[in-house]
Amino acid sequence: MSQRKVNKSRDTRPDISELEPAIKECVRYILCREGGKIPIKRGDINKHLNTVCQTPQNQVSAIIVEANKVLKKVYGYELLEVAANAGKQYIVILSQECKSILPPIIDEHQRKLLIAALMHIFMSGAPVKEEDMYKFLTDAGLLEENDHASRKLLTTTFTRQMYLEYSKVKVTESNVTRCEFTWGQRAEHEVSKLFLLNKMAEAFGKTPDHWCEQYKEATRET
Repeated sequence: MSQRKVNKSRDTRPDISELEPAIKECVRYILCREGGKIPIKRGDINKHLNTVCQTPQNQVSAIIVEANKVLKKVYGYELLEVAANAGKQYIVILSQECKSILPPIIDEHQRKLLIAALMHIFMSGAPVKEEDMYKFLTDAGLLEENDHASRKLLTTTFTRQMYLEYSKVKVTESNVTRCEFTWGQRAEHEVSKLFLLNKMAEAFGKTPDHWCEQYKEATRET
């Protein structure tokens, strides 16, 4: 590439100082959306910045990169792109380790329910069938027989927030469809498996390495 072409390509890059108002607005928008824990669509960011700041679509990528730097430095958050069926979408996660997990979930029952569900999946080492999950949570005193609200938390709310994945799986030998739970993309990035394993060890009066496979998996992420 000639020097003229190099200079021309550099000139087309947006000046970050000129994007400052849009970067601040992007940070503000992401923080407002973060409270609901619902993934943020790239299209929604485009639309918001265009409406509020008249930002051209070809500048949005640079704005998101700079906004992510602010989120990390000032707020301890990180904007993470996650897999989606259509288009790009992001989740906001904590960029630094915390001693406690899931701080944005205020309701104590919701917190206990989610931690117990994630722990059961992790300790099982495989996806957990829906009926097995409900039995485990019932035995743990976290779910009652007609507690439809808590079931909806597991199958809908935590799924939309990407803490859990709730999916239908066809059983080949019986040609029957069943539903099962696995860890969601947010949980994989935000929840410490070692934290869960330490809690399990405390409850049973054992050391975390008592569960060999889970201990190997948990220590790989540290």
